[in-house]
Amino acid sequence: MQFDEWKRVANPWRVIEAAQRDEKARDAAVVRIIDTMLELQLDYRHQNAGYQPFSPTALMGEMPGGGGRSDQAMLAAMRYHPESQWHKACALLLDQLPKRQAAAMLLQAARVRPEKMGASQWMVTARQMVERQGELLRCLGLHEGVRHFESVNAMQHAARRARNQLWDWLAQGEVITA
Repeated sequence: MQFDEWKRVANPWRVIEAAQRDEKARDAAVVRIIDTMLELQLDYRHQNAGYQPFSPTALMGEMPGGGGRSDQAMLAAMRYHPESQWHKACALLLDQLPKRQAAAMLLQAARVRPEKMGASQWMVTARQMVERQGELLRCLGLHEGVRHFESVNAMQHAARRARNQLWDWLAQGEVITA
């Protein structure tokens, strides 16, 4: 399979398993892992639904059999969501990368080239990204404990090291056990 075909495979674990022996699958897996890490930092980090897996009316006794009993369907959906294990594995990998390298990699992944249509705080040149890195790192939740990048080259080098580390972990099969 080609890189684009691996990127379209629905099951991320299938791509991860193939990544040990197929370089194109490994490249696609790195892209997919980075996208999930970025999703975790930009979206899931802020998704605190603030609900428990039971009906709010159950505590008021308005539901038959109320009294705060858990909604078993909700618990099962949360426990067996097909992406949950994938997200946990990607979060673990993100935690294992050096913070500075992970920050550089995610900054680059979030960047939108200025010539694209629309408006976003992520629509910056590489130089602007370095200039605004404090603000952008805060948006990613990675501002604490990350030494700022002094140049575009320093950021690119750190991001490349993070991607290479992911690539090596995939080649060695260490992502499957994450």
